[in-house]
Amino acid sequence: MLRAVTTVLASTDVFATRSGVAAGDWDAALLALGGHFLQSTAWQRVQEALGYPVVHARDAEWMWSASLRLGRFPRYMYVPYGPTVRAGADDAARSMVAAARGNALDFVRAEPDSQQSLKALRGIGSRRARSIQPSATWVLDIDAPEDALRRGLSSGHRGSINAAERRGLRFASTRDPRRIDVFLDLQRRSVARSGYEGRPARYHRTVAQLLMPGGAATLYLAEAGESAVAAALCFDLGVTRYYAHAASDPALGRRLGAAAPLVWAMIMDARAEGLEHFDFWGVVPHAQPGHPWAGFTQFKMSFGGRLVQRVGTWDVPVRHTRYLVYSALARARR
Repeated sequence: MLRAVTTVLASTDVFATRSGVAAGDWDAALLALGGHFLQSTAWQRVQEALGYPVVHARDAEWMWSASLRLGRFPRYMYVPYGPTVRAGADDAARSMVAAARGNALDFVRAEPDSQQSLKALRGIGSRRARSIQPSATWVLDIDAPEDALRRGLSSGHRGSINAAERRGLRFASTRDPRRIDVFLDLQRRSVARSGYEGRPARYHRTVAQLLMPGGAATLYLAEAGESAVAAALCFDLGVTRYYAHAASDPALGRRLGAAAPLVWAMIMDARAEGLEHFDFWGVVPHAQPGHPWAGFTQFKMSFGGRLVQRVGTWDVPVRHTRYLVYSALARARR
């Protein structure tokens, strides 16, 4: 059962911080400000189902939502890819700190959407933190003719896409949450080979149950013969599709070259539905060979597109002594 969360006011006593999933036109306002899926009501529902109470606040020119981490130590609120700000960044920053104080938290962890937001956070003492969400992503604008998108592909991706049917690959999409078991089975096989565990099964089941029936999430499958050899989960908000999670059979998926044509199916479907952007969700610009993200960064960039750089993850200490202790312990564990 979720713990009760105190409703507090920002320092101006004007901007109320509310608890629970936002009501009304939150998502429409978020889209108008250019906000990310992780600030949407769909993601708020996921956080609450995972046991993290949600708080949020907004004004005409800014908004943010956060999930609360209420363990004994540290206690903090996390604002993923937020606050979303067009103007009034100082008010947005102060309202987050006021919410943290009202809930007896040690710090605010935020991923501001712009230099304007970062300047406001730095003005109240923020410190750079280790990244939670990637600070750079790769975006393909898909509101273009298909032949133009094909020209943007690397020769390797183009070859895999053209050869998919000949290799016996079929592609399907589903919004049936029960099908997440296919993804989880592929993830288990991949973990056995690579050792990288990814998100736990409970997380994926929660996302599937809450987001797939309403269309906020879709599972794509690449199949050969009687079984799936690759799967990918995407999120949709407004005119953007986000490439969120992927798993593949470590032997068949690679041998059949399923990954690129599976993503291409996601892109083509999104384009057919009138979406305009495909966000690959996380790259490392200029990654050196051997970097853990070098392989999938190259994979994503080989579809064509553009780099979108964010300003990173920042902590705003609220209970300073406790934050200093937390920081020292975090450094010692690295």
